[in-house]
Amino acid sequence: MNTQKTDGTTFGIGDEISYAVGKGMNYGEVVRLLEGGEAVEIKFEDGRKEVKRSRDRSLRLLKRASGQSEVDERHADRSASRDREIDEVRRSDIRRRS
Repeated sequence: MNTQKTDGTTFGIGDEISYAVGKGMNYGEVVRLLEGGEAVEIKFEDGRKEVKRSRDRSLRLLKRASGQSEVDERHADRSASRDREIDEVRRSDIRRRS
């Protein structure tokens, strides 16, 4: 039985990230990918740079360089749910106004 959880997050250059530390959160940006994406170099807001493993559970993706958030990526395959009753009321309301 495989008990390892695989994290599908891959970081890219320019991605905004947060890094959890004992005293709070540090925010920064990925400036370089190392070892084929297994590690990332991060430039934090205070100017220092650190290299962290991509699988470090303290690292979280806040926003892609393209502007998408991690939640947007996870829900990209979902379609917007439509309620038929709401659509029907909306259509009848439009007809009444016309």
